[in-house]
Amino acid sequence: MKPNDGWRDPGLQPERTLLSWQRMLILLVVVGLLYLRGPLEPGSTAVPEVAPVLRVGVMAFTLLLGAGLGLHLWARWRRTGHGLREPETGRPPLNLARPWAMVLLSAGVLALTVVVLTTVLVP
Repeated sequence: MKPNDGWRDPGLQPERTLLSWQRMLILLVVVGLLYLRGPLEPGSTAVPEVAPVLRVGVMAFTLLLGAGLGLHLWARWRRTGHGLREPETGRPPLNLARPWAMVLLSAGVLALTVVVLTTVLVP
């Protein structure tokens, strides 16, 4: 096999990619839980306290986003033979997740950032 014939070394890359996605989803949930908790120093005026309804809504959104992406990755991991080959071509998949998953993740993180910034900047 020549180095530039389109085949990639399957090796451990698919497993490392899956593990990195799992770590990212876990961190997304942890950040959501920290936001749900509220200020780390109760009574502090440095950061205004957000209404509990908004915190619960943000956490629900975070959990739905994480669950949706996690289910997609799990299904794709199983469908591609643990990330080793695409069923249609027999070749290793270019990405474990589909491009829409990264767009959805980016849009979700952007939405969370806007909500957090709005709650901090607008009293």
